[in-house]
Amino acid sequence: MDIREMKDVHRIFVFVDTEMGQDLETMKRILSLEQVKDVHLVSGQYDLLVVLELNIHGTAIFTSIQELAQTAVQKIRKIDGVRDTSTIVPFLSLTKGGN
Repeated sequence: MDIREMKDVHRIFVFVDTEMGQDLETMKRILSLEQVKDVHLVSGQYDLLVVLELNIHGTAIFTSIQELAQTAVQKIRKIDGVRDTSTIVPFLSLTKGGN
């Protein structure tokens, strides 16, 4: 198995708490955002798990992945049906190689 560090694309994970009965509509609204890769309905404290894919290439030289993540999360927080969020920014990510 080929394991490699993910350097080009950064994945950020955002747990989202939604208004009761608003899960599906909120998922669709979130999925329409440019940096959103996936939205999952999950069990537990939060209702949704959002996967963001961020690329720092082509951004301002002093822009950090945390700044890009914060901007994306602010967009999620403005969506109707979103009550709360919790963001996870990995320090290091590994992936299996291959296609």
